[in-house]
Amino acid sequence: MPAARSAPASPARKLLDAMAQEDRGPVECADALGRTAAETCRQHERLSRLMDLGVAQTELEATHALVDTCDLALAECVRDMERACANTPSSEDADVRQSANALWLSAREYLRRHSIAEKASRQLQQHDVEKLGDLHFEYELEASAMLALKQTAHAYAKFRPEAK
Repeated sequence: MPAARSAPASPARKLLDAMAQEDRGPVECADALGRTAAETCRQHERLSRLMDLGVAQTELEATHALVDTCDLALAECVRDMERACANTPSSEDADVRQSANALWLSAREYLRRHSIAEKASRQLQQHDVEKLGDLHFEYELEASAMLALKQTAHAYAKFRPEAK
């Protein structure tokens, strides 16, 4: 009986494997985090605009899937930066290091707030005023964290314009 052959790796899988093996420094990880944070903010704003316009449900679902993908990419960039900075400072330049650290902290805070708001939304079973008030409060905190992420991504881009 012939041996079973595994399916050839897709180009996307090859790219992901190459990226995982690539040894990136803290500055490169911070640059990636900055780009991903900016794109995450942009996609969230786009989703908000589409909801205000009242577009078709299929378009909203597709945009929501894109937003979820951006959030996952942001979480991955945060983890990459944590690994890269575990033994090496993010930069010799104090301004870049401070801006990269602020970006990392705001990304972590946004991801934390997003997770809390999603969990609260899923657990909502009673629609009493207090529970809805708590849920509203969690979403306000998430929106505040998103604004902080946008501001720190913009500030980082000023220090590292070559990262765009």
